[in-house]
Amino acid sequence: MFRFDQAGKVLPRLMIASCILLPVARSTSSFAQADPATEPAVLALAKVLPAVVNINTERVVRRTVRDPFEDFYAQFFGNYRSRPREIRQTLQSLGSGFIVDPAGYIVTNQHVVERAADLKIQVTTNDGKTYNAHYITGDDKTDLAFIKIDAKAAFPFISLDNISPNLLGETVIVVGNAVGYGSSISRGVLSATKRDITIDNIEYKNLVQTDAAINPGNSGG
Repeated sequence: MFRFDQAGKVLPRLMIASCILLPVARSTSSFAQADPATEPAVLALAKVLPAVVNINTERVVRRTVRDPFEDFYAQFFGNYRSRPREIRQTLQSLGSGFIVDPAGYIVTNQHVVERAADLKIQVTTNDGKTYNAHYITGDDKTDLAFIKIDAKAAFPFISLDNISPNLLGETVIVVGNAVGYGSSISRGVLSATKRDITIDNIEYKNLVQTDAAINPGNSGG
């Protein structure tokens, strides 16, 4: 009787232990089978990343300056006038864009490539190759611009036929040339739509808002 009682006490404990371990083992097995490469965000990124480009612009600004001591000298030498001097300053900026046609047409932000009459544009594709590009057209109100790569090649591109309906809470992936580091990724959600804001006396309408990190150089991506 003593051995039976002892066995009766031990057996339920073993059964309880096995019941606890079994779900854990199954859960661990399911977790191990999950492949990060099949996540929707990862799959979407793999499709668009080859078409995202880094844009580097170089613009020469010319301005005429006068001698800062001109008024001072005029007190002693009468109608003193110095010859104006032209100063040239090279300004560089970084941005992003995406190819929308295999011929190399790119959509970016207008403020990335503005004042293109005196602008040098270089585009670096996802495979690391750098090309010259030229400005086609742009619009300040929508802050959108169109440029083209100066090369005859078939480039990977993003089709604009299937546009997202912009649903609140949907996943947003930001791809661009963040702080000069190409193909940088950040992720968030669509926080709001139809936002109207004013920057430098320019009014922008019907914008979308996201909490995804957007850094200098991401513009246009």
